[in-house]
Amino acid sequence: MRTSLLILFITLLSLSGRCFPSNMELPTGLWEGISEDELTFRLLQISESGEHSFFEIAIPGGLKRVRRTPFTNEDIACIENRCTIKTIIEGDVTRTITVSPYLDRGLKALESSFKGEESYTSHTYHLVKQDAESTPRKFLEKRGKLIVDAEQNTTEHPFGTWIGVMQYLDKPELALLQLNESEQGALRVYRKGANLLNEVQSNFSANNVSIDGRVIEIEATHTTFASKIILFVLTDNMISGYTYAIHKGYPAAMGAIKLYRIEPAKAH
Repeated sequence: MRTSLLILFITLLSLSGRCFPSNMELPTGLWEGISEDELTFRLLQISESGEHSFFEIAIPGGLKRVRRTPFTNEDIACIENRCTIKTIIEGDVTRTITVSPYLDRGLKALESSFKGEESYTSHTYHLVKQDAESTPRKFLEKRGKLIVDAEQNTTEHPFGTWIGVMQYLDKPELALLQLNESEQGALRVYRKGANLLNEVQSNFSANNVSIDGRVIEIEATHTTFASKIILFVLTDNMISGYTYAIHKGYPAAMGAIKLYRIEPAKAH
């Protein structure tokens, strides 16, 4: 008899939990991610005051073009496992950002923009928690001079400074390539979500750069990050390819990469 009552109590408790589910709440703080199709940083700032912000920072050009969209709690609607933020951008363009929990500390985002029924775009990306300044801000504070120097340089294509996105440890991360004709170069990757600027670097000498038509091959020094870099010139300001490391004679840790050239000032 007691066993039957216990089973009945557990069943009623389970049904009660299903009938009255709790809604997800957007966690406060700064969240950052990269939308690969547009090569932009996405920053979601949720404040306790109820005044929030969404930032879009273009990676091509050196993280200088920024668009901020403010929104409030009234623009957020949450159900059991997701929240949707609805804002108006560029006058009559509606954007919705639907976020849901992803693994232990992240959020998965589906971003959609539309203008009536005339046009529609959609992007998906992952957001990770950032407990300090955003990765773009930390990058500009530490490596911003490289961008300024590149704009003042008259180096001929394909040499120069290139910025973009690389798949590192299966995640899109900010990447910076310094390709010099007669000096040491480097490929750097900056991981999102770190309190300090998390920079992984692989150096290479000018003698280890081979350019054959529209193909660039680089032998670099980092044995587990990028010891081989192969790039293809797509346009005068865009290259793409992949990197990999050689471990015990076999390629490992392969990652796709797409970069845009920081144009010298004379080209503006």
